[in-house]
Amino acid sequence: MKHLLAGDDGAVAAQDRRRDRATLRLSRPIARSFPSRRPEPLRDLDRRIFEDLSKSFGELLDDELYARGGGHSFIDMAGELLDSLDGPLPPLERLLLAYHIFDSCPLEVAGCYIANRYPGAPEVHSVSGQGVGAGFTALRILQAPSRAAPEKGAVLVIDQTTLPFRDRDLHSDPIIDAAVLLTSGDADAMLELESLTEGIALDPGTALRAHAAQDPDLLIIMGRELCKRLRPLSNGDFGTQFVAGAADQLCTSAWAALADHWDPDRRILVADFDPCAERLFEAWLRPVSCW
Repeated sequence: MKHLLAGDDGAVAAQDRRRDRATLRLSRPIARSFPSRRPEPLRDLDRRIFEDLSKSFGELLDDELYARGGGHSFIDMAGELLDSLDGPLPPLERLLLAYHIFDSCPLEVAGCYIANRYPGAPEVHSVSGQGVGAGFTALRILQAPSRAAPEKGAVLVIDQTTLPFRDRDLHSDPIIDAAVLLTSGDADAMLELESLTEGIALDPGTALRAHAAQDPDLLIIMGRELCKRLRPLSNGDFGTQFVAGAADQLCTSAWAALADHWDPDRRILVADFDPCAERLFEAWLRPVSCW
C-alpha cells in the first residue's frame, strides 16, 4: 500500500477549474458511524509500536486514554460498511484511504483487506497528514488519471478515535468512530466532480457567502472544522443554502453530510477548513446534465 503525505503548495495546485477533461462521476456516499466499545488492552508488539510512536511525539503511552477510544479499527469499520451494501461490489482500479488518526491496530493492513474485498485488484493508496483535507486530496488523486478517461475508484474516509496519547483534533472536541465511502463510476443519480480548490483563507466566511450570492441554488455543505471557524464570525445561521456537518466527526463530517443531503439535480459545494494551515478545501459537484 502506498502512503501519500500532503506536501507544500507546489505539490498540490491551489485551483483547478479546467473543464477540458473527462470528469469524475460520484455516486451518493455511504456513511456509517459506530457505537463506542471498550478497546482491547495494548499488548506485545502493538504496545511496543505505540510506545515508540508516543515517544516520537514527546508523549508517554496512556492506557486510560486508549481505553476511552471508540474501539474500532480501520478493518472493523470498513468490513461493517462493505457488508451493509446491497449487491456485489463493483470492480475498482484504485482505492484510497483518507484519515487523520492512523489505525488503532498497526499490525493490520487495512488497505490490502479492503482491496481484496473488491474485484479488479485495485491499486491502494493512503492519504494523511492534513487533518480534514485528507478526503479532498484523495479525490484529487482519484481524479488525476481521469484527464483521458474516468477511473473507477473509491475513497474511504475514516475517523478512528483509539489513541494512547493526546491529539489536539481528537481530544479537544471528542469525535466518534465513523467512515464514509465515496465511489466513482457510471451509475445513475451521480454528480460530476467539477473541480477541487484549496488555499489559504483568512476569512472563509466571506468566500462562502460570495459563492452563495453568485449561485442562489448552490448548496454549501460545511465540515466540522469549517463550522468551528465560522461560529464566532457568523452570529448564527448562514442561511438555507448552508448545511453544517456533524460536530462529533472530523474528516468524515462534511462527507457524511453530503450523503444526507445528496441531490443529483443540484450543484453542491463540499467545504472544510484546516485551522493549523488556515487552508480552505472545496469540492465542487454539479449535475451530470449540466454540461
